[in-house]
Amino acid sequence: AANVDIKTMEDDVVILIDPDMALLRPITRYADITTANDVLIGPRRKEHILSAKVVHGTPFAQTYGLGAQWTTFNLENIAGKDSPAIQVSQEEAGLYFPAGPPYIATAKDMYQIALKWTEFVPRVHAEYSHLLAEMYAYCIAAAHLQLKHQLVDSYMVSNTETNGGEGWDLLDEIPSEELCDFSAHPEPSKHPVPNVVHLCQRYAMGEDWFFGKRKVPHDFYDCEKPLLELPPSNLATKYTFRKPPNQKEPTELNLPRARRETFMLCYLHTLMNDAATHYKQKACPAGTANLNKTMHMVDLFNK
Repeated sequence: AANVDIKTMEDDVVILIDPDMALLRPITRYADITTANDVLIGPRRKEHILSAKVVHGTPFAQTYGLGAQWTTFNLENIAGKDSPAIQVSQEEAGLYFPAGPPYIATAKDMYQIALKWTEFVPRVHAEYSHLLAEMYAYCIAAAHLQLKHQLVDSYMVSNTETNGGEGWDLLDEIPSEELCDFSAHPEPSKHPVPNVVHLCQRYAMGEDWFFGKRKVPHDFYDCEKPLLELPPSNLATKYTFRKPPNQKEPTELNLPRARRETFMLCYLHTLMNDAATHYKQKACPAGTANLNKTMHMVDLFNK
């Protein structure tokens, strides 16, 4: 311990992602967001760039639709009557603090955020016992510490219905006939892609193709269980509607929305199969690993 270089440790970068996120490409502190062709920043924030790279005092994060709602909480009770968070304007609250994972900061900054975040979460939850309470607590912790965040739209894709704030524009150049095959095994050198997929929604094309993380069987990784059947290569153009199981009426899809659903379905089916295959080849006794791609997630609703 005597030989540990504390200064070097403080300069390290900590990246925090959700457990339901999967990497499409590495997240690095060294990418200059002002010149990179695979970074998207909203027009308003482009006029207020804090830093081109992650440095002390300027954490980075994905843009989330949290707005400035955290400023309506009882900040004096949560952070103290002298907290700098109380003085943050509505404009700055919406410009620098509606942050979500991936969170990226130097170890020095992330440690300070973690201390205040864990202190504030119970107080926020006591006032707002709903989904996103912990995210609002993060916003308040960052504002309390006066750590304005450089927010980036393209770290993540998740919501296929969004009109902005995610990295979908990066995927628009991929031809529809190539989209499913490319999504199954993304190659950032061929087409720019976001950094992570956040699989927190339900994705569907037609009535036949569906993915929802809560419907994945708990025994999916068991040796005898089959892998997922893969969507067809022409999925992006095969359907003009989505009807997830248990939805009464179909939802018509325009081509951009169909392409987004396709990207998610083709990527996530392959991701799950790749993970299960890797595990089974390592853990299952010889000859017992079922690698047949026959499980159809839609059929699981009938069991």
